[in-house]
Amino acid sequence: MTSHLRGEGVKARSLRAALMSVANVVGNNGLRLISNLILTRLLFPEAFGLMALVQVFIYGLQMFSDLGINASIVQSKHGDDPRFLHTAWTLQVMRGAVLWVVALGLAIPAAAIYDEPQLRQLLPVVALSVIIGGFQPSRVMLASRHLKLERLTIIELSAQVLSIMLMLIAAWWWRSVWSLAFGAVMTAVLRTTFQALFLDGDRDRFRLDRAATREILGFGAFIFFSTIATFAVTMGGRAILGAYVATDLLGIFSIGFMLAALPDLATTQIARRVLFPLYRIKPPIESAENQTSLFRAHRMVAGLAIAMSIILACVGVWLVDALYDTRYALAGPVVVLISFASIPAYAVIGSQNVLLASGDSRRYFFLQSAMAIAIIAFTYLGVTRAGVVGVLMAPALANLLIYPYRAALTARYKAWDPVGELSLMAIGFAATGLAVWVQWDRIITLF
Repeated sequence: MTSHLRGEGVKARSLRAALMSVANVVGNNGLRLISNLILTRLLFPEAFGLMALVQVFIYGLQMFSDLGINASIVQSKHGDDPRFLHTAWTLQVMRGAVLWVVALGLAIPAAAIYDEPQLRQLLPVVALSVIIGGFQPSRVMLASRHLKLERLTIIELSAQVLSIMLMLIAAWWWRSVWSLAFGAVMTAVLRTTFQALFLDGDRDRFRLDRAATREILGFGAFIFFSTIATFAVTMGGRAILGAYVATDLLGIFSIGFMLAALPDLATTQIARRVLFPLYRIKPPIESAENQTSLFRAHRMVAGLAIAMSIILACVGVWLVDALYDTRYALAGPVVVLISFASIPAYAVIGSQNVLLASGDSRRYFFLQSAMAIAIIAFTYLGVTRAGVVGVLMAPALANLLIYPYRAALTARYKAWDPVGELSLMAIGFAATGLAVWVQWDRIITLF
């Protein structure tokens, strides 16, 4: 194993990047879980519900304005050119400032929509993290482009440890939702500062090169619209659910969402930081050898996600009962159902990145738009007919409906792996379905 990790070859860098991605996710989410357990003793469910609503808006702002800057750095042939990097960083900083102004304008309407006056102050404050994150150095994406994530992982985990410590102190002192807002801002401050200080490479400067700007915005035009659709895919259910349930109940469900999202957080990062660059470095359309290598890598990532989902489906109820007090009991069945509903998405995780790696942001937009339409339709139908359970099942139905279209698009670049994807899907559904059946007496409480 050690011999495979040594050297600067693609395989060695890929393995090290995958290990660093797993270490980052395990460390990050282990810290989040520990902090969450402490916070639930210091705060009340409504605080988590309010922050869940704030996160919907913040995430929505970020997704609705994504210019594909990070993806441009990873896939462009000019991704190592200082003029290109300085231009990308300048656009990123400008975007962060604009987003904060938009968040300021949305605060009052958001408070009115959800009948939560505190959103008027919470939203602009938490949105400061977007401005700060805009100063993230371009060296972060260069590390991903070249599959060199060791130092970046240490930096991000160190920033996470410090920000969590500060947030817990604030929660103990204030006993208010403002401690969560403070933690979100401090995470952005520490992460961006540490990245700027400790990552190797040239410092970013304000610059707008005409050719680089044209390339980034040209590639990012469809990314911009794609991420609007991605918001609906990832956060649409939570946004719709927030309009149908009380804030304290949404806070309880957010605990379930957090625990059930662990496989997604772990493997999505590997797909973004490892599979995406690999699709650029070794395009499957170029040779059967490349295709075989990428299928193997993709099956490992998807298999990891599905294995984690199976474990969570089996222990989700017990885990919530063991870690949280009785106020959060409903989060257990939520974990089980999300684990079941996530199987189709995990079986194909990251496969759409072949479109971006090939510069085909247009078809990537078409795919994300189709997913968004499907998931919004199923979410709305689900919440009106089956409540929370309908919302939780919407992703599974949407992914199954769109699967043939996804297969057709990825097949254009010889990245469709029907044997691997369908086999993993069948195994995942069988195992998580059994877990749902065994724990049905607890799941039925969600209806």
